[in-house]
Amino acid sequence: MLVLLSLGPGPAAAAEEPASSAFAAYTHQKWGRERDAPKQIYSVAQGRDGYLWLATTQGLYRFDGVRFERVRAPDGPSNGPPSAVMVTRAGDVWTNFSESHRFAIYRGGRLRTLPPSPATHRVSIMREGPDGSIWVLTDAEDEPLLRYKGGRWRVYGRAQGIPTGNPFDMVVTKDGIVWLTHAETVLRLDVARDAFFGFAGRDATIARLSIDPDGRIWLSDQLGTHPITGRNGRGAPPRLRVPYATDKPQIRGFTMFDRAGNFWMGTEYRGVQRITRPDPRGARTRSEAGSVVERFTTQNGLTSNITHRLLQDLEGNIWVGTEKGVDRFRSASVVTEAKLDDPHVFGDILLAARDGSVFIAQAKNIYRVPPGARPVRILNAGILPSTMCESPNGEIWITLDNQVVVWRGGRIVGRRADVPTFTTLYDCAFDARGDYWISAARGGLFRLRGDRWERKFGRTGLDFRPRSMLSDAQGRVLVQWSYRTLRYATSSGEMAIPFSIRDPQPVTLYVPPRGVTAATLYVGGPLGVARLVGARWQWLGKDRVPSLVDVNGIVVTRDGDHWFAGSAGVLRIRASEVDAAFLTAGRRPKVTHFDEDSGLRSMPHDHSRHSMVQGGDGRLWSATQGGTSWIDPARLSRNPFAPKLSIRAVRAGQRIFHDPKHVRLKAGQSDVEIDFAVLSLSNPDRTSAKYRMDGQDARWIPSGHRREAFYTNLKPGTYQFRLVAANEDGVTSANEASVTIEVVPTFVQSIWFLVVLAVATVLIIWFLLRLRALQVASQMRVRLEQRLIERETIARDLHDTLLQGVQGFVFRVQAVANRLAAGSDERKALEQTLDRADELVSKGRDSVRDLRVNDGRNDLRWTLQEAVDEALLDDAVDVQITEIGTPETIHPLALKEIKAIVGEALFNVGRHAGAKEVELVASYGRRTFRLRVQDDGRGIPDEVLGSGSRDGHFGLVGMRERAGIIGGRLAVRSSKGEGTEVVIDVPSAVAYDRLVRGRSWLSRFWFRRDR
Repeated sequence: MLVLLSLGPGPAAAAEEPASSAFAAYTHQKWGRERDAPKQIYSVAQGRDGYLWLATTQGLYRFDGVRFERVRAPDGPSNGPPSAVMVTRAGDVWTNFSESHRFAIYRGGRLRTLPPSPATHRVSIMREGPDGSIWVLTDAEDEPLLRYKGGRWRVYGRAQGIPTGNPFDMVVTKDGIVWLTHAETVLRLDVARDAFFGFAGRDATIARLSIDPDGRIWLSDQLGTHPITGRNGRGAPPRLRVPYATDKPQIRGFTMFDRAGNFWMGTEYRGVQRITRPDPRGARTRSEAGSVVERFTTQNGLTSNITHRLLQDLEGNIWVGTEKGVDRFRSASVVTEAKLDDPHVFGDILLAARDGSVFIAQAKNIYRVPPGARPVRILNAGILPSTMCESPNGEIWITLDNQVVVWRGGRIVGRRADVPTFTTLYDCAFDARGDYWISAARGGLFRLRGDRWERKFGRTGLDFRPRSMLSDAQGRVLVQWSYRTLRYATSSGEMAIPFSIRDPQPVTLYVPPRGVTAATLYVGGPLGVARLVGARWQWLGKDRVPSLVDVNGIVVTRDGDHWFAGSAGVLRIRASEVDAAFLTAGRRPKVTHFDEDSGLRSMPHDHSRHSMVQGGDGRLWSATQGGTSWIDPARLSRNPFAPKLSIRAVRAGQRIFHDPKHVRLKAGQSDVEIDFAVLSLSNPDRTSAKYRMDGQDARWIPSGHRREAFYTNLKPGTYQFRLVAANEDGVTSANEASVTIEVVPTFVQSIWFLVVLAVATVLIIWFLLRLRALQVASQMRVRLEQRLIERETIARDLHDTLLQGVQGFVFRVQAVANRLAAGSDERKALEQTLDRADELVSKGRDSVRDLRVNDGRNDLRWTLQEAVDEALLDDAVDVQITEIGTPETIHPLALKEIKAIVGEALFNVGRHAGAKEVELVASYGRRTFRLRVQDDGRGIPDEVLGSGSRDGHFGLVGMRERAGIIGGRLAVRSSKGEGTEVVIDVPSAVAYDRLVRGRSWLSRFWFRRDR
C-alpha cells in the first residue's frame, strides 16, 4: 500500500500551484486597546516630521510608533471628534471636527482653528492639489465639495455639475484633475470650465477610486477592481479581460496603490485585501481574478475586520486604521510559504540537491522547490518521513519508517530493501562508492551496498551512538560517533568534538562550498559553532555572540557570509567579520538577527538535523516550529531611511512646551523632563538613540527603550539638549534634534545677588574695620582724656599744696629777713635763699601751666608759629605755614604732642639741615589729620635713617613715641642733598577735639565697655 501511495503522484502533482499566502511577504504588527491605541480610526496621514496623524472618535492623535499622543482641540469637546486628517506638502496638518465643522491646522506645536467655513456636514476626505489648494469632500447631498485657496472657500454643487446625492470618494491627480464617485456616476473636473462632468457614462453605486504609480485611475465597485483610464489619467484603459474579484465597496473602507504598484483595499467587514501588481488588462480568468486577491482578517491577527483608511508611509510600510486600532504591514526578509503548513514533528527535513532544488519533507508530504519557483508536492506519503539524501546520480532517497523509496525525474522510480532496524532512523549519507549509509539512534550504523544491508560496528553503547552524518568533499561519510567524538565511517581515527555537549544531544555538521572559506568543516551545538581549519579547531561561542545558541543549521554563502539557525532565530555574520570573530578572543562581531520582526513567524526547530540549506537560486530555507520559511540574501528588507527625530515636549513643573525649540524656565525651576521621539516606523523597537545635555553631560547617554530624559537641579544657565539615533539597520539620523533650555536664576542665584553680596561683604568688612578703628580711636581718646584729667589733678594739687605752701613759707622767711639789720650777713644769706625760692616757685608755676594744656589756645596755626619761634632758627630760613581743608580745633593733648614733634623737627633743621626753606603743611582730612614738615636741607644720612637715631641721640625715637601716644604714625623720608620730610598722620577721631568730646551714639554704645 505504501508503494502505491508513493508512486501515485506524477506529473499532474508537479504542476499543482500552491494557494496564495496570507500576506506572506509582510510582517504584521498591531496596536489595539492593550497598547493604548484609540478606537475608530477614520483617517490616517503622515507628517513631514515622521509622525502618523490619526483622526479618531476619541480625538486627534499623533503616533511615533511607540506612543499615542492626543493633540487637544483649542475649543475643547464642543468641536466634536475629527473625521479626517491630511498633511500638506508644506508640512501643515489639516483636520476637521464633526460637530463644529471647523477646520484646524497644526503648525509649530499648536493646533489653531480657521475662521468658520461653508462646511455644514461631516468631512470624509481632504486632498491637496498641485497648486496648493485644499479640496474637501463632505457628506452633504446638495453641495458636497469645497475648495480652499488663497484664504477663501468655494462651494461646488449642482451648479457645478455634481448631482444631488451622496458622494463616496475623491482623488486628485498630479495635474490637478479632481475625480469623484457618486451614487449615480463617476465625475471628472473640467479645469477650464471649473465644473464636473460624468465620465464615459459609467454608472456607479458605492465605488472607490485609486491611482496607480503610472497615474491610471482605478475603480473598485460591485464588478470588482479595474482601471478606467490610461496612464496619467488620460485616454482609455486596455481592453478589460476580467476585473479582479475584490469585495464590493461599502461606506467604510478605502483603496490605494503602494509605490511598488500593489493594490490595497480596506473593507467594511472582511478585513484587508491585496493584489500584487495587478495587470491593467485584468485577470486572465475568473479563477485567477479571485485567487490573486490576498486577504488578511482578524483570523490572521488584524485588530478588526471593520477597516477604514490605508496609508503607505515614507519608509514603505502600509498602515490600516480599523475600528479597534491600527495595523502595520512591513516588507519581510523572511517569507513563510503558506502551503508548508504541516510541519514535521521533529522539524521539516531539508535537502539541498545538486541541481539547485530544495526538497522539504513535512509530516505527510514531500515538496520540491525548483530554483526561483514555489514549492511543488512530489509525494503524499501518509507516513512521517525519517531521512532524505541525494545519491551520486541525483536520485533522492527517502526513508518512511524503515522503508526506502527513490525519487528521480519528477516521480517515484522505485523502492529499496527495508532498513534492518525498527529504531528511529536519524540521518543518512552516500559515500564516494555510492554506498548508502544510515544512522539509527539506538540501532547503530548501517550501510547498503548493492541490495545488501550491513550493520557496522554493532549495537550502540555509551561510546558509540551515531547521530548526525554527512559526506565531505572527498565523499567520505563523517558521523557523530558519540556525544564526545566524530569519526569517518570507513576509518578508525576519531576527532574529539571541540565543545562539551550532553548525551545524547546531536550536533550539526556542515561542509562549506569549496574556495569560499579556509575551513573544511563546521560543527554547531548548544554553546556555539566550531570550524576546522587545517588540523586546528576555531571556536565562536555565545560568550561573544549571545544569540549563537542551540545551533542546528549552518550555511556559508558564495560571498562568504555565514548564516546560523538556532533557538534565537536566524543570524548572519558578514564575511568581513567572520575570521576576526573566530580568531580573536573577546571580539564581538556585528550580527544581523532575523526573527519575528523580520517575518520569521516561529523559531528554527530544536530537533532538526539540518535546519537550514541553500537552494540554487540563493534562497536560504529554514525549518521552523511552524513550517519552513525562506530568506533571499539578495533581496533582504532593509530600511535605508534615516530616522527622523523630534523633541515632543519639555515638562517643567505644571508647564508643558510642545515641539519646543527654545524653553525658558521660570525662576526657581531646575527640574525638567524631556520627551522625544525616534520616528522610524518600520521597527521602532529596534531603533537606538542617545542624547546629551551640553553644559551638563560629559558624554552621550544611550536611551535604551526609554524615550524620556530627566534632569534635576540644573544650575542657572543655558543648556542645549541634543539627540541622535539610528534605525534597525544602523542608518543614523542625518541631523540632530535639539532644544535650548534656559534655566533662569532666582535673585539669590543671579549675578546681581553676587554683586550685592560682594558689595555687602565689602561694606560689612569696611564697617567692621571702621568700628575697629573707632574702637582703637576711642580707646586712644579715653587714654588722652584720662591723661588730661590726671595732669589737671596734678597741676591743681601742686598749686594748692606745694606751691601755695612754699609761697607761704617764702613770705614768713621774708618777714624774718626784714627784722634783720640791713646789710648783715644773715640777711644777705636769707635774701639769697628767698631769691632761689622765688625761682623754684616760678618754675613750679611753669610746670603747673604745662600740666594744664587746655589754656584756651588750641589754635594749630598759633601753636605751630609758637614752635617755630621757640626753635630759634636763623633769620635766613624762610618758614611757611599752610593749612589745607577746613581747619579743625585740635585736641589739647594731641596738639601738645604735635607741637613737640614739630619742635624736634625744627630743632634738627636748625642744627643739622642747613636749610633755607621750611614748609609746614597741615591737612584736615575726614579720616586722618596730617602734618608735614618739609625742608630743603642736606638730608639725613642713610645710616641714621636706617637705624632710626644717632648714637647718643634720641630725637627721632622720641618723635615716633610721641606719635604713638596719640595713635598716630610718623614717617621720615630723606635722601642726601634733597632735604627731609617728616609726616605725622593722626586719626581724625583722636586729633579733632569735636570728635573726641562728641562721639556718636553707636560709638558710645560700642565702646562703652572701654570706659
